[in-house]
Amino acid sequence: MHALLSFVIIIPVIVGVVRFSKIDKNYHPFIFCLCLGLINETLSVSLAMAGHYNIVNSNIYMLLESFLLLWQFKRWGLFLRKKWMITLLAIIIISTWVIENFIFFSITHFDSYFLITYSFVISFLSIANISKLIITERKKLIKNSTFILCVAFVMYYTVSILSEAFWIYGIEVGPSFSGKIHDISIITNLIAILLYTVAILWMPSKQKFTLPSL
Repeated sequence: MHALLSFVIIIPVIVGVVRFSKIDKNYHPFIFCLCLGLINETLSVSLAMAGHYNIVNSNIYMLLESFLLLWQFKRWGLFLRKKWMITLLAIIIISTWVIENFIFFSITHFDSYFLITYSFVISFLSIANISKLIITERKKLIKNSTFILCVAFVMYYTVSILSEAFWIYGIEVGPSFSGKIHDISIITNLIAILLYTVAILWMPSKQKFTLPSL
């Protein structure tokens, strides 16, 4: 059942691929991110069915996803006034990933600390972008694809931080509570995918330029 739910991501992927040539290129990193997510889910399920772990590919996927999302925020112009920030965040992300995978643990250990770190970074950037849109956007935000994606990011990655923190710090909870945390994560993921799909449908088309008349 969980495997089937994980493949719900194919819905926004199909919509994104179909609309890819039409939508503004500033949204392309997000479409790449969705496609990468589908590839990782497919690989993970295939490995699980073959009796292997999917930890290594998941760790690599999270690193690639984090950089694609940084690129997406750059395309949205979030770093225009603070160009140094994206470099700093990239250094923090890759340093955390390398330290957890090759110093304190190994790449065969799930990157819990890295997941919390980059989830916090994406949540922070999303909130910053939402604040920027509230000030600058004149149209209804509810139909703004960037706004919808940032709201989805805040919701999804905040829940990721909270759920992973429970496992890291070994909070003594019963199986029923753990099950509820798992259910919340699944519901959050489904809502995020729904928002992704809506956002893709409302993404602006490429700007069409015409030559000035002589």
